Amino acid sequence: MEEEKENPEALIATFQSLSAEGDLLLQRGAFHEAIQIYTKAIEIRPTDKHCLVARARCYIQIGCPQEALKDANTSLKEDQTYYKGIYLKAEALYAEGDFELALLYFHRGNKLRPELYEFRVGILKSREAINNSIGDPKKMKIHVPSRLRKTIQALSEQKEDKDKKDEDKRPYHTNVKLSSAMEGKLLEELHDDKLYLQELLNDRDFADFPDEQIQALVNDGLKYLTTRIGFWRQQYPLYARPKEVKIVPRMKKGKEEHEPKPMTAQRKTVTANH
Repeated sequence: MEEEKENPEALIATFQSLSAEGDLLLQRGAFHEAIQIYTKAIEIRPTDKHCLVARARCYIQIGCPQEALKDANTSLKEDQTYYKGIYLKAEALYAEGDFELALLYFHRGNKLRPELYEFRVGILKSREAINNSIGDPKKMKIHVPSRLRKTIQALSEQKEDKDKKDEDKRPYHTNVKLSSAMEGKLLEELHDDKLYLQELLNDRDFADFPDEQIQALVNDGLKYLTTRIGFWRQQYPLYARPKEVKIVPRMKKGKEEHEPKPMTAQRKTVTANH
């Protein structure tokens, strides 16, 4: 070996001889002997992808998927798209029982090399293994006893009531940022009510001695008024509103026509006629 280390050409020849011998043993099904030969070749070239993948294949055949996974990961260190390494990693994961992750790598390899039959077979067998493990979701029917169903429904209702009470206790704040004048135009006579409710929430006595029932009513009122603001902004914006025309009652209008005009108006009329 010392002479081979000093002679690179002899070292290359030894590696090629070991690699070929390992391939021959693998074809014959002598997996343990092939692992020994591939190990000697890998000692010469630790990153040789062919020998790593071939040894991983042998490890899977003798029931050592963890060792196969190590070799597959080593073969992918320099090139993550090496499809043979991806295939052996998927096979090692499948042999370990990690069907979901195996399915992921079979899909990844199929995306890189869709023409290879092995990846399609791997996808099908991984899916079948997953369905056999957890059951087909289309065929699975979970039976819940009526007593347990009632308990779950009661707990759900209790949680909803608690969430609603907690929401009522919290002071209501709106994200709508409008000026007081704009809110007044939108709410009109209800604007005074909104101001009163806001002042009530900020009142010191009310904050020091809160009443849950009153606080819930105040919050409901503010929510309602805020939703009204949003509704009128969308349905009837201010810029689209026509200017209000003051309507004069018919009785009053007829009375104004019969009333005498001021002197200035009469003089202007006479001057215009002359």
